[in-house]
Amino acid sequence: MADRSQVDVPNWLGVRVAHVGWKVRLGVELEDTGWAHLHFLSEIGGVQERWRIRSLDRWGTLLDQAVSRASRVRLVHAQLVADTCTTGWLDWIHGELWLLPTGLMRVRSGLMASVANSLGSSLTAPKPGHPIVHDPTALLAGHRTNKIIPFDGIERARLHGGITTSGMTVSMTDGTRHKLLWMNSEPARRLLTDRLLPILGDRLTR
Repeated sequence: MADRSQVDVPNWLGVRVAHVGWKVRLGVELEDTGWAHLHFLSEIGGVQERWRIRSLDRWGTLLDQAVSRASRVRLVHAQLVADTCTTGWLDWIHGELWLLPTGLMRVRSGLMASVANSLGSSLTAPKPGHPIVHDPTALLAGHRTNKIIPFDGIERARLHGGITTSGMTVSMTDGTRHKLLWMNSEPARRLLTDRLLPILGDRLTR
């Protein structure tokens, strides 16, 4: 839970929830300003989310959802390597491509983010990694273009570059194929090469 000794929030409610089978501990805070804070904590650090609460019903729903999420999620250290990632030439909606300790994760962003990236606000330099809340079941159910690609399931992969776009094609041991594309201005190709070469060896072509 956050240290409130130096914060000018006189009235607030704090709840801590934990279970022996969970991968995270959960802290929930509600301020009298109407803002709630969720804290997912584990050995690698913590992740905080901020939510606007406008009614007691919304507060109860948020608590229920937070406990349900905490029972199935874990925190993983992740690095954002591209935020213009699509899943093919016919996919016009950008997404975030994350490098995880055990694989890759693509998360669809939406139309507004795609427009902003096209205007020049995409990732242009490597960012340091940090803990994120990882919920594979919810991610894959969220949209058909969301992806989780485990390193240990990759049979072969190819990284390629073009004039404006770079990308990666992946063949999995179960026969599944994935295609990822991103703008050349992003650092994904170099970061993925550095990460995948020690794992795949000659199964990676560039």
